[in-house]
Amino acid sequence: MKRYAEVYIDIKSPGMDHPFDYIIPPDIEPYIKTGSVVLIPVNQRKEIGYVVGIKDETPVKPQDLKKISGLADISPVFDDDMLKLALWMSSYYVYPLSGVLRLLLPPGRKSKKTIYGSASPSKYMTVIRLDNGVYGKLKDDRGWQRKKAQNRILQLLLQDKNKEMERSLLLKRTKSSYDSLKRLLEAGLVKKYSKRQIRDYRYGSILQEESRPVILNHYQKKCVEAVWGSAARGESRKFLIHGVTGSGKTEVYMNICKRVIDMGRKGLVLVPEISLTPQLFSRFEKMFGRRLAVYHSRMSDGERYDRWMEILEGNVDLLIGTRSALFTPMKDTGVIIMDEEHDPSYKENSLARYNTRDVASKLSEIKKIPLVMGSATPSISTRYTALNRKDYSILEMPVKAQNSKKVERKIVDLRKIDRSKEDEFITSALYRAMHEELEKDNKVIIFINRRGFSNFVVCTECGNIPRCPACDLPYNYHRDIGKLVCHHCGREEKYTGVCRMCGKHSLFLAGSGIQRVEAKIRTRFNDVPVFRMDSDATSGKQSHYRIIKNFSAPGRSILVGTQMVAKGLDIPDVTLVGVINCDGMLSLPDYHMNERVYQLVTQVSGRAGRKEKPGRVIIQTYRPDSYVIKHLDDEDYLSFYMEEIKNRKELSYPPFSNLVNIIISGLDEAIVIEESKKMLDKIKKDIKINIDVLGPAPAPFYRINRFYRQHILLKTKEIGVLTEMLGQLMKKYRKSSDTKIIIDVDPAWIL
Repeated sequence: MKRYAEVYIDIKSPGMDHPFDYIIPPDIEPYIKTGSVVLIPVNQRKEIGYVVGIKDETPVKPQDLKKISGLADISPVFDDDMLKLALWMSSYYVYPLSGVLRLLLPPGRKSKKTIYGSASPSKYMTVIRLDNGVYGKLKDDRGWQRKKAQNRILQLLLQDKNKEMERSLLLKRTKSSYDSLKRLLEAGLVKKYSKRQIRDYRYGSILQEESRPVILNHYQKKCVEAVWGSAARGESRKFLIHGVTGSGKTEVYMNICKRVIDMGRKGLVLVPEISLTPQLFSRFEKMFGRRLAVYHSRMSDGERYDRWMEILEGNVDLLIGTRSALFTPMKDTGVIIMDEEHDPSYKENSLARYNTRDVASKLSEIKKIPLVMGSATPSISTRYTALNRKDYSILEMPVKAQNSKKVERKIVDLRKIDRSKEDEFITSALYRAMHEELEKDNKVIIFINRRGFSNFVVCTECGNIPRCPACDLPYNYHRDIGKLVCHHCGREEKYTGVCRMCGKHSLFLAGSGIQRVEAKIRTRFNDVPVFRMDSDATSGKQSHYRIIKNFSAPGRSILVGTQMVAKGLDIPDVTLVGVINCDGMLSLPDYHMNERVYQLVTQVSGRAGRKEKPGRVIIQTYRPDSYVIKHLDDEDYLSFYMEEIKNRKELSYPPFSNLVNIIISGLDEAIVIEESKKMLDKIKKDIKINIDVLGPAPAPFYRINRFYRQHILLKTKEIGVLTEMLGQLMKKYRKSSDTKIIIDVDPAWIL
């Protein structure tokens, strides 16, 4: 009796976004199941397919059916729970299911070549194992005993509990040649076999902290008990832990995970950025040891593949990772924890543009497990949802875990400084504070949310500003590589100092980026170790770990960083944080900006005074009267929340609605404009619910990497219905081949 597989073909076309029936060949039928990756014939070529169902009957005529060509050795890559999640993501984010299912494939195995060819990210080693049976018969044979090298090999294998060892290590430790080993293989005393080599990826210890047990305070205990109770009852409850910086949220996470693992289940801890993994991993490893693993994109494909396989085989009890860790094949997950839940890095901005928080929430419902979201500055939408939905709970942690002293804050009004006497980047107030803290052998963090040396270059003779020809946006100058760099498309040009318009050597480096601030600090504090942390300085493997470890070493030091330094760092000797200028973000045309600035500055301020030593924060700004800055000064999140939620309600922005940003882009401006009008007409015709439509209009960053960008913003209170209708619209829509269309549901940025 023939059986059939329902297969989604890995072709990202809305018109192909449905299952196709294929005949399952008898020889592979026992191995085919939901989640299998198969090779299937499509016209005259072979494509990757994903099996989402198996059945005994099909409505398709027998002559129209084709057989599955092959089965990948990595099958299955997803189970019923992950298939349910993928189906929801495909519908909600208006993205082909095959594209979502690619997220579930193991690293390094995402193409036909790596799935079906000889290429594989696995690494194998040759292992030599003692044959106990043969050795028992020949152990008294004087022949091989006279061979000293052979005897050394056998004696070392006997000492190993598994009676085996990797070949090169065995020969090195016994100082023997391969010829001696060959004689033992020929005699049958030992055998060799290939074993998958596990490339471990771990961080060393960053801080030498005392190993004394931490006693949880009342608020911490309340959080642990609430989440544990939900996990024990098999509930999919969502918990928002709103804890001030330094309140001990990490200890809460660790204790929740311990209880879940003791119950025989597994824990998943998500962080928004790779820079947060080294210190968090170091803290967790003290409690969980070798059953803890880390997973993020800065690891090689081979390292991530080994972790993926260990997770699939059930050898990882606790996983710490960035958003991609959510799609690993972890079975029997007992809790999902999202640290810094507010962070926009949890939003994927390419391919399937999912929000990790919403996907994690859906997965918790599917698996019937609790989701824990922690933050000192919860997102406005999450806080509002937690207050108004019955399946949410808010757990407050209003006091610091080890130090209840209030951090001293000072606002420096940059409008009032005397520029003839002081530097607007390192003002007199900030310089004096830095000098005082460094004299006490303390550490200082300086925050500036701008990469490069200067944020634009201008000719003092003709006024020309060099711009990226692909984006028509000003270049940023990077002194360490001597180039002008576009931060939008990555284009680079050698910096000569000569203006291309007038030909004069009159280019002026205007504004300030992190490299210029770093240079100023090195000049003014030339006897103090200075470290920089931004995306340029952390491109190397484990570079985050090395920078944090060096900065954490005993003694005074300065860390200059972008938003990477704003979260997660828990270093006892940091007593001062300086915020150079946070005004640039406030001027961007995006309703999120007030919230982003409040979160970033609050988070970076929380790096000071985390232990016994008092801390202080200096915020330099041109807008001290802004309600964002005022609430930063008085550390009043709830007042900021009430003011921001009032503004959102008046404009019907999230959480009082959902947004969908449709971006139409292409190389020909006229075609892009025409396509955006065509899309608008289609929306008006096919979307039958009440929505507000803004646009089409040029996107705030109108041209990026030579592509012109128009966008249409949809505002709705029926997001599920809207995304379903958009999905149907896109399956029938015939766009111009010269344009691209991106549908971004719940955008983190509208730029």
